[in-house]
This record gives sequence, C-alpha cells and structure tokens, in this order.
Amino acid sequence: MTNQDKTYNELLANRLREIMNILGMTVSGFAEFIGRSPSHIYGILQSKRTFSHALADHIGKKINTTGAKILNLNISISQNIAKVESVVSFKEEYTNVPEYFSDTKNDRSIDAFISEVLVGSSFLKTPRYLNEIEAFIESQYSKTYIGDQLSKALRYSVRKGVLLSEKRSIMLTNGNLGKRQVDVYWVS
Repeated sequence: MTNQDKTYNELLANRLREIMNILGMTVSGFAEFIGRSPSHIYGILQSKRTFSHALADHIGKKINTTGAKILNLNISISQNIAKVESVVSFKEEYTNVPEYFSDTKNDRSIDAFISEVLVGSSFLKTPRYLNEIEAFIESQYSKTYIGDQLSKALRYSVRKGVLLSEKRSIMLTNGNLGKRQVDVYWVS
C-alpha cells in the first residue's frame, strides 16, 4: 500500500466515522444497521480494510444517497441522513439496545467516551496534560468526572493501546514547568 493509498483510506475511515456520528450509532449498531460484522467496520475504521465501492453503494441505499457521494470527499454528508426512514425505523426497532447508539453508550462508559469520542477529535493530536483534557471535555462535551475517574480511564486506554503516554514535568498554573513528573496523553 502506498502512502497515498494509506492517506486516502484514513480519510475514508474518517468519512465512515462521520456517517456513524451523524446517525448516532456505535460500531456495533452501524454494523447491524447495514448488515455487516462489527469486525468489518472496525477494519475500515483502523484502515486495515478498504472501504469498497460495493460497501459504499450498500450504505448509500440505506441512507438514501449514492456510494459515489459517500466516497467523494469533496461532497459533504448531509445531516438529514439521520432522518431517513430506514434509520428512523432502525432506531425505533432497536431502542432497547443502548449499545447500538453512541449517545447512550458514551453516557454509560468513560472508556467508550475516550476511545470513540475523545480519540476521534483532533484535540489529542499533540500531547496533553490531564488538566487540559479535563477542561476540554468540560467545555466541549459538558462532562465532568469525579476524583481520579478520568486519569484511571486514560491510563487504561494507554494499556489498551488506544492512547500513548509519557512522563513530563508538571505544568504549573502560572505556565511554568515544575519538578514533579506527570503523564501526558496523545494519539499517534
């Protein structure tokens, strides 16, 4: 795979992520909606599988668009796809399966929030201190965590390989660096 192919596959993975976000579905919910396995969807999201024209056409039929529009990165995906009859009926049919919908899953699990929402944002492209991550989550998502919930979840994400971490000097409130070493987190 050339670098150009890899970059294009990453952009298509982001495109699929965007569609799933608009629909408000998790990987397992989206996989059920389109009739594919979650591992197939994860493979595309991790750029290990290609986002084929056939799959794009299949998804396009489910959300009343064409596969060509899905694969054309110059065309934005309409927010109205969430109102398509097939999406509405899927949400009604599976309303009692909270794992299928991102709004309920991220509210239930801090680990899911980190791996599916926070990692997907561009905020963690550069190493960030815990207090920066807390402030970002509170300002962007109106979420706060009690005690060391967030730091434990971030360390767990590092163990799972979702995030990277290293020790750096602590950033003091005045902007200077202190002597104590603390973790910073980012995605590769």
